Amino acid sequence: MPREREPWTLEELIDFEAELMRGGVPDAELRSEVVSATRGLEGIAARRHGLKVWLERARDNAPAQLAATGRRVTGAFGLATTLCFLTLFLTGAGAVAGLVDRGLGGIHVTLALAVLLGTQWLVLGAGLLGWLWHRRAGAAFSAAQVLLGAVVRRISRTREGGWWTQLVDGGGHARAALLWRLARLAQSAGIGFNLGVLAALAGIVLVRNTGFFWETTTTGAMRAGLERAVGFLSIPWASWWPEAVPDAAVIEATRRLPEHAGCLPPGPAQWWLFLLMAVTVWGLLPRLALWLLCWNAGRRALDNLDFQGRAHRALWRELTAAAREDADEKPLDGVLVLDVGGTGLDHAALRPFLLRRLRVNPTAWESVAVLDEGAELQASQALANAPAGVVLLAEGWALSPPRMTAVLARVRAAAGTGKPVKFLAANAGPGGQPLPPTPDERREWERFTDSLRDPLAEVFCYEETPPA
Repeated sequence: MPREREPWTLEELIDFEAELMRGGVPDAELRSEVVSATRGLEGIAARRHGLKVWLERARDNAPAQLAATGRRVTGAFGLATTLCFLTLFLTGAGAVAGLVDRGLGGIHVTLALAVLLGTQWLVLGAGLLGWLWHRRAGAAFSAAQVLLGAVVRRISRTREGGWWTQLVDGGGHARAALLWRLARLAQSAGIGFNLGVLAALAGIVLVRNTGFFWETTTTGAMRAGLERAVGFLSIPWASWWPEAVPDAAVIEATRRLPEHAGCLPPGPAQWWLFLLMAVTVWGLLPRLALWLLCWNAGRRALDNLDFQGRAHRALWRELTAAAREDADEKPLDGVLVLDVGGTGLDHAALRPFLLRRLRVNPTAWESVAVLDEGAELQASQALANAPAGVVLLAEGWALSPPRMTAVLARVRAAAGTGKPVKFLAANAGPGGQPLPPTPDERREWERFTDSLRDPLAEVFCYEETPPA
């Protein structure tokens, strides 16, 4: 049995989408190569393996500018990450510099906590709400991803539309891989901001006499709130580094009153150590954790690519349809054929097509979606005993998406989600002889099956079978 190739990379996925936009019909040699390479693989594994074979051959024949699309875009991601990191690094350093009161020679600690940590958590909270809303609404991008996506497209000279739009509109794991890469870019920028804050705080303390203070017009509310905030924020390190935790005495001593005049004395050390630890623990570490989460989610999205977009499924049909007739493997036994709605098609006349084209040998025929309770019960019992999968037989002109979706749901509930399901569309001629569906009917069946996004569901349309 062949082993599936290495997992897809984002560069390969982008090249795949770009090459898919070129169109073109695979030749017979490539079809044969894909079928040979995927022999022994089933379902999603066969599709991932076979489409990578197709991509490798397409890359060899593609113009240089198309062959380099994935490399150019991933390079643009790297450059955009560097630019965003440096921009936010300087922004963080500038925020610290802006917090220094030049007249007093010190930093207002409550303002520092609000600006350096409070704004970050507001942004994270807004991002979380936006992500939840976009996920529920089924939208493609969040506002930050739209902005970062525009930056990447601009750097890589990728026009809006084309493969980018196809990748996003295709949905599923392919779109998720792109979105998680953009999310990782955003977290890299957040990491840069926090490192800029830490560098500026350390630099100011090392090269200047810097004091720390707080002030308020209330008698005790701000002091109590500040003590609680310090106590909460310092929980992660208070037990092993108490020197980095301002206690009540330090907090009271650094309150600036109206009668105080002149520059502040340096320190105390508890405040700048506390600010360094607070930014590290509550600013930098969450960003690092989110970066790792985005990296892992993007990797899993690439590992689980199922290529269920309409263009993906159409290409897979092109690659595998004609070559099935030349396959030399034995037709699969143990397949149940469900006649949906009572088509009246001659089962014996259909058998050669099932053997040669679908590569299945039906061992039972039942009816579903008919007004016969006995037949329905018998079909339900047979579904559980269909080890090799199910063929849903229906007339080409009689496609009813709600009914066929309901039938598929029954099949999945009874036979399990791991069984292959093949839709077979055929029209009934005189005496129940099968006839091919019309081109319009074929397109409607393909569109319906593609909309299901079921990796184990395929559609076949009856064709005249030449004599063996």
